[in-house]
Amino acid sequence: AQRRAWEELATIYNQDLPAIGGFEKRVELRAGLTADVAVPKGAGPHPVMVYLHGGGWAFGSPASFRKLGMQFDEAGYLTIILDYRLAPEHPFPAALEDTMFAVGWARDNARRWNGDGARIAIGGDSAGGNLSLSALAAGPSELRAVLRAAVLFYGCFDFAATAERTRALPGLQTQLSEYVGGNTKLFADPSVSPLKAVAAGLAPCFILGAGEDTWCLGDSLLLAQALTAAGSPYELHVMEGMPHGFMQMSELEGFRAATRLLWDFLARNV
Repeated sequence: AQRRAWEELATIYNQDLPAIGGFEKRVELRAGLTADVAVPKGAGPHPVMVYLHGGGWAFGSPASFRKLGMQFDEAGYLTIILDYRLAPEHPFPAALEDTMFAVGWARDNARRWNGDGARIAIGGDSAGGNLSLSALAAGPSELRAVLRAAVLFYGCFDFAATAERTRALPGLQTQLSEYVGGNTKLFADPSVSPLKAVAAGLAPCFILGAGEDTWCLGDSLLLAQALTAAGSPYELHVMEGMPHGFMQMSELEGFRAATRLLWDFLARNV
């Protein structure tokens, strides 16, 4: 019932979808794993975005984040919006395994929609930002070699730091715990808290923080510090006055400003 209510609420963020070249729902990547594929206009070959939706690892779907995923088509990206497995039914590492599989699948199958499997970025918002950085920083070296860039919208990158910061928010505490199947010792695992996996040589990261985000802004700032210390390239942009989740609110000036910065970043790095 909670998920159904979440999906119904998300419909308000999916009005006035952008005009794109094509759209395929529930493309099967492997048994039990699907993605929506948004195809840009134009001949291509198109760079590829593997996109991971937000929702606290327990909510959300490609449908509820359709407009956000489709926005990348405006920059010419073939966008694969992954329907990864959700907690608590499927705790860590299920969603991360799905994410890493999707990157390899995109490399091997993007040509079906005239995508360029050699030009792949990964991105996500909130929980999806966590999965994106986990795949990039803590994934196997052959996966890291595939990724040209990571797009990280107000993500959670250090579970212990987020848990401490949000002790007054029991709902978020529950989401953090359920993602790791109740085993909070896993908060220290670099695949759960990818801030701990940051090292030299990572692909460029676009870190987007929301100025009014009491949940995750601190993690974006910590990530920028860690990348600076490691000598890995990144851009950090904090949109003042914006709430967590604002990249689903295309009517806001913060969304438009962030999008301009993002398209410039992707053009230079992917």
